[in-house]
Amino acid sequence: MGVAILVIVGATVLMDRLPRLRRPAKPVIAVGTMSLTAYVGHFLVQSAVGIPAGESTQVSWVPVLTLILGAIVFAAAWSRSFHRGPLEALLNAATKPAKYIR
Repeated sequence: MGVAILVIVGATVLMDRLPRLRRPAKPVIAVGTMSLTAYVGHFLVQSAVGIPAGESTQVSWVPVLTLILGAIVFAAAWSRSFHRGPLEALLNAATKPAKYIR
């Protein structure tokens, strides 16, 4: 947990102090803004393709790198046209009526 928090704080400070890094980091930032979509997409692709989850003794980085690259490309393309990811927009629409409930 400590290392993860340190990385997040470090990246936030770095983006704040060096605004020139924001443009090259835009695809990764796009994945962060639609993390629910990325997580569900990862699960669906892994289930559909049949990638074993830790069962094999043979290690291959190809599936992991393909999923990461796919998430980055999808998020970058989606964020050009929409403010939120598809599942984030659906969740936002589903929870909007809650503000009228007391």
